[in-house]
Parts: sequence; C-alpha cells; structure tokens
Amino acid sequence: MPGVDVERLRALPLFGELDHHDLSVVASWVHEIHLDAGEPLVEQGAIPRDLVVIERGTVEVVRDGERLATLGPGDVVGEMGLLNQQRAMATVRAVEPVVAIALAPERLGEMSEQMPELTDRLRAVAAERDRANEG
Repeated sequence: MPGVDVERLRALPLFGELDHHDLSVVASWVHEIHLDAGEPLVEQGAIPRDLVVIERGTVEVVRDGERLATLGPGDVVGEMGLLNQQRAMATVRAVEPVVAIALAPERLGEMSEQMPELTDRLRAVAAERDRANEG
C-alpha cells in the first residue's frame, strides 16, 4: 500500500521540521483517513486506534457531553491514548468532512527508535493538552 505524499506531510506542523529522508520514512508508515460530518474518529472510553493529524476539516472534542475543544488542520488527535496506553478520555467527532493522516499504534515503536525527536514532539503536545484539561 503506498504511503502519503511527502509534501503533504511537510505541510503539517508535526512533521514540518523533518528532512526529506525522514519524511519519506514517515510517509511509508502513515495512511489517509476520511470522515463524514458527524462521524466519530474515536469514542470516549475506547482504545485509540491511531495517532491522527488533521489535514483538512474540523473535529469537536466532547467529554461526558461537554464540548472541550474544536480542532482543525495541523492538530493532533489520539496522542495521549497511544503514548500513555490508555483509553480515550473524550469522543472526537467530525464537524465537517475531514481528511487526516493516521499512524497506526504498531508503528509508534519504530518511530520512537528512528525519530525520537518526533516522539518528543508528540509527548510535548500530550503534556500541553494534559495541562489544559486540568485547568
């Protein structure tokens, strides 16, 4: 299965600082997903499937019926569940049609070994979101 085009990855903040070689490796690991408006990306309490970076469209993050955030292009979803190996703390649902880049959990180990700086960036995103959730 072909990966995602390197230039699409370069345009996303999470991957933008990687060199062409690293982008090519990441491109071979990821796949594209599409959501229709109203379709869930992840349900609260579920085991997260993928780490997702939104390329186009917006999603809403809802926990226990309360809207916590609206996320859009460049935002990362699912990092907390994958990095901390925990169930999703919120439901994430498409507000409008969404195109996103997804990294399967089984690729996280390879990414950590080959590109620790990318994993560090994900940990920083997760820590920031954790702080925001506490406040």
